[in-house]
Amino acid sequence: MSTSHLSKALIGGLAATLVLAGCGRSDTQGGGGATGAPISNSPAKDEINVWAMGTEGERLPELAARFQKVNPDAKVKVTAVPWQDYAKKVETAIASQDTPDATLVGSADLTNFASTGGLEQVPAGLVDTSAFYRGAAQSTTYDGGTYGVPWYVDTRVLFYRKDLAQAAGVSAPETWKEYGPFLKALQKEGAKWGLALPTGVAASWQGVLPFMWQAGAHLMNENGTEFTFDTPEALKGLEYYQSFFTSKTSTRNGAVSLGEIEPQFVAGSTAALVSGPWETALLKGAGGADFVKDKVGVATLPKGATSNASFIGGGHWAVFKNAKNRDGAWKFIRWLSQPDIQQDWYEQSGDLPAVQAAWDEGKLKSDPTLAVFRSQLQTALPGPTVTTWKQIAAVLDAEIEKVAKGVSSPKAALERIQVKASAIGTGQSR
Repeated sequence: MSTSHLSKALIGGLAATLVLAGCGRSDTQGGGGATGAPISNSPAKDEINVWAMGTEGERLPELAARFQKVNPDAKVKVTAVPWQDYAKKVETAIASQDTPDATLVGSADLTNFASTGGLEQVPAGLVDTSAFYRGAAQSTTYDGGTYGVPWYVDTRVLFYRKDLAQAAGVSAPETWKEYGPFLKALQKEGAKWGLALPTGVAASWQGVLPFMWQAGAHLMNENGTEFTFDTPEALKGLEYYQSFFTSKTSTRNGAVSLGEIEPQFVAGSTAALVSGPWETALLKGAGGADFVKDKVGVATLPKGATSNASFIGGGHWAVFKNAKNRDGAWKFIRWLSQPDIQQDWYEQSGDLPAVQAAWDEGKLKSDPTLAVFRSQLQTALPGPTVTTWKQIAAVLDAEIEKVAKGVSSPKAALERIQVKASAIGTGQSR
């Protein structure tokens, strides 16, 4: 696990936002590509052109060479694409109908690419959807279709100062009822702030929506046609988020840049934070390996009224509608989804497998920190898979900042979010 995971997560979402802005996507655009013919079990043939981003693009050829050994008539050509350029590159390829066969896609961006009609739906029977973490599979859907196969995942868990907890005689909280007292106990051991929370910077919603989900909120109606932010459950979640500031457990001026909070955590002035699998590397960089070993505890998020849901991100594989070797591309993706291949890819890259069975062997099974992420992935959820989500997310971030700074009540903020989200719409034609 490395900081590259954080970089690609942030860049992916931002890039898609820029692409949408450039395309001037409207509320009336149609759905994605059609479902193709089933994929046979015969060996793949001919050249398979694949785009992969960042570190994945650099390391994938090693895995592709193994695929070619069991498919001797096939040749996988991998083109490494920088994460910061990929969304524009994908959009341009779709528009010009000059695409490779398959591409890696950030989970937050798949819906936008699918909405162009440039991706093919996943063929029936290619993979067992139930084999993946539920949130990962959910993020591959758009407008009633499935346009991607999950490859790797990430989620957010609670990192806390284990030494302060031991000194205070408290254990990691499992429920909302235990959360506040736990953090206050750490503050009594010297930490100025109990928990670092996002307070309005870009993507703050990823840290705040889990409070609503944990309280039982569903952000859209059952048919996915309307947003439902104005519910008692969403209000309960946002009020709970606000309580960390009113109780002086969290600062109203949260971190605004990558790497800002880690020195405070190492110094002990901030006792806990919520972050993803890349956080261990950041903390080792800030405090050293012994600091992480001796003073850092990791736990799943505390449970609210209905769940301990966190946010899920990651990467998916998709095949273009204009692929020249679509059968070969889908066979390569099916091979990448096998549990033993996912285990090997984790050892090679540090990417957490999207296939649950891949976690039943080796370090993925035995490592105590990975066990926390495995448990959290069971309840992790993506944002709504609608083409307008980036616009809605910007509204959320702005209103979250008002709540965090104390210039808006949670109720008023949710009312504004609901009005603006309803005006923007879901981007789906129903």
